[in-house]
Amino acid sequence: MDQPGLDPAEHRRALVALRRINGVSGGVRPVWPWIRGVLAERREANDPRPVRLLDLASGGGDFAIRLARRARREGWDLQIAGRDRSAFAVAYATEQARRAGLAIDFHQGDVLNEPLPPGFDILTCSLFLHHLDEPEAVALLSAMRAAGEMAIIDDLERTRLGWALAFAGVRALSRSPVARYDGAVSVQGAYTRDEARALALKAGWERPEIHPRWPCRYLLVERRP
Repeated sequence: MDQPGLDPAEHRRALVALRRINGVSGGVRPVWPWIRGVLAERREANDPRPVRLLDLASGGGDFAIRLARRARREGWDLQIAGRDRSAFAVAYATEQARRAGLAIDFHQGDVLNEPLPPGFDILTCSLFLHHLDEPEAVALLSAMRAAGEMAIIDDLERTRLGWALAFAGVRALSRSPVARYDGAVSVQGAYTRDEARALALKAGWERPEIHPRWPCRYLLVERRP
């Protein structure tokens, strides 16, 4: 799905499949309490500034869009942007946000080779870390920690059960050959929870918290004091 030159029709089918898979696997529900905590603290402090969130490697935008819907439904002032190197994914995500009536700024940018934009409170990254080798993962985690108050990684965990669920689940939910190939291969390339925490420590995170979540995924979270 991340390969340049991918046929646009196949790319779209793969993004639709990923949105469906994310919905079945819990969407943003496990991530939301962390974000809501920052929002609540800002409100309790009578701080008029909105909380700003940047979703890295935002793909088709479903993660950012689900967050924006949740914030709107609960009445929180959360400003969300997404950043992805694929112009096709950015255009697709922008259209999905427009259809949902959401003001999300999706823009093109290489999160590995370009500086992250300043001014964001929360940096999120969903289902991207497993694509990276160790030096790339450390660089991304280091940049996320430096750029915001809170960093949240939501990713796959490498387990036998996870591989089996990915293999069977993607086939049940989509006919996209790209998604079907990526599903099991992504689990094979994913980090275990211990490996992910070790990467965070190597990247300079001081108190990384790691929490398992269904199905065979984890959250890696740190908030700077």
